[in-house]
Amino acid sequence: MDSTIDILGDQEETLGTAEDLREEIAVEVVQHEVVGSHVKIEFETSKGLCTGYYFVNELGHEELNMEPDSVIILTNLFPDYYGAYINPLNRDWVDIDLSVKYDGCPEYKIYNRHVVL
Repeated sequence: MDSTIDILGDQEETLGTAEDLREEIAVEVVQHEVVGSHVKIEFETSKGLCTGYYFVNELGHEELNMEPDSVIILTNLFPDYYGAYINPLNRDWVDIDLSVKYDGCPEYKIYNRHVVL
């Protein structure tokens, strides 16, 4: 009998299980982020891979410039999609901003980060 506790509930379809996340996350930091760095990130949704870019700033709440295919994926998942940001308290997560405010916001774990400049 499997004694696994489902702590993700409804998010399981989007995020998988905690064990899946541990296996899939392969964050490789080639360089440390410094103010002004240009960074490419990728995160997986239930509809596919999303890619975005941001410039590191002093505030730590950078807005992502998402690739066009990623915007299509996010608007299919969230019709009220308004933008995406790096979470200022945990920079391994992306926060999805919605034009209609709800309690909490969707978020995704970054599994690939590459400093390009």
